[in-house]
Amino acid sequence: MFKNITLILNCVLVTIALNAQVNKPSKKVLFLGNSYTSVNNLPLIISTLATSAGDSLVYDFNLQGGFRLYDHYNDFNSKFKIAKGDWDYVVLQEQSQLPSFPMADVAKDVLPFAAGLNQLIKDANPCTITQFYMTWGRKNGDSSNCATWPPVCTYRGMDSLLQLRYHLMANYNRAELSPVGAVWNYLRSNFPSIELYQSDESHPSLA
Repeated sequence: MFKNITLILNCVLVTIALNAQVNKPSKKVLFLGNSYTSVNNLPLIISTLATSAGDSLVYDFNLQGGFRLYDHYNDFNSKFKIAKGDWDYVVLQEQSQLPSFPMADVAKDVLPFAAGLNQLIKDANPCTITQFYMTWGRKNGDSSNCATWPPVCTYRGMDSLLQLRYHLMANYNRAELSPVGAVWNYLRSNFPSIELYQSDESHPSLA
């Protein structure tokens, strides 16, 4: 009798485990960006976090150093991956400085290609959600453009412009926003002991 009960319980537990695996939530995500997304293998980190929460993330990417949305819009590999159309999300990350430039430059060099990529995504699958990956200001501002555009001379100035422009991209395209830069700002203010930057004061540390 005891053996029969044990056998039944084991069968139930195995069935529950198998059902949990079959029904485990899964999302498919395409990451299009540059080194800000590829450093520390961010897609793998997110996939690992999903697994730890009982979910599953299937992902692909095209993350070329220095790539802009303009480059992805004109890149065969990026367009080929978008055209598969089987994504739940496509995450778009712009070059780290461009969105903080004067609005005339952003209107010419950023917004049209954000909209163009979003349209390619929707043409491939209207159910795919475009998500813009908001980046952060450099640790001490953008020294390379400070002389010609003073608002980016400090972290606060550069970061506020990045947040503003990413909100603009998301709202204009009726897309979602991943507010990484806003969380980064919060951490800088409330947990200053965490070193968020690599030695270049631009790319993210593993922390």
